[in-house]
Amino acid sequence: MIQSWKKLSDKRDPFPFVLQELEPIRPVIKRMFGFTYVYLEDRLLCCLRNSEKKPATNGIWLFTTAGELESLGREFPDLPRRNLWRSRDKAWIVLASRFENFEEYAYKACELILNGDRRIGRLSRVQRI
Repeated sequence: MIQSWKKLSDKRDPFPFVLQELEPIRPVIKRMFGFTYVYLEDRLLCCLRNSEKKPATNGIWLFTTAGELESLGREFPDLPRRNLWRSRDKAWIVLASRFENFEEYAYKACELILNGDRRIGRLSRVQRI
């Protein structure tokens, strides 16, 4: 399901404050597989998850590349290393909602995105074909 920004408000969205913060860049929102994905043009920036069935992975997943993982990870100094994931050239930083500083880190991630930090996001699979 793809939505334009004007129709973004949806009670299914986890962490609506994140989408509100990102409103100025007018991202495209897609919902699938229990995640709310946030795109800007051809880049997949992040996804939001708040699942009752699998709470250990709830939070904001920032998409990046393996080469940018360490640098971007330093923006969140108290984040455990186990929340920096990589698979070949792809990488994720998981800002888990169970952490005490989740909201602070969520706002920091939004600030980085709004400032155009190119470490966040990667070309979506559809765009690479």
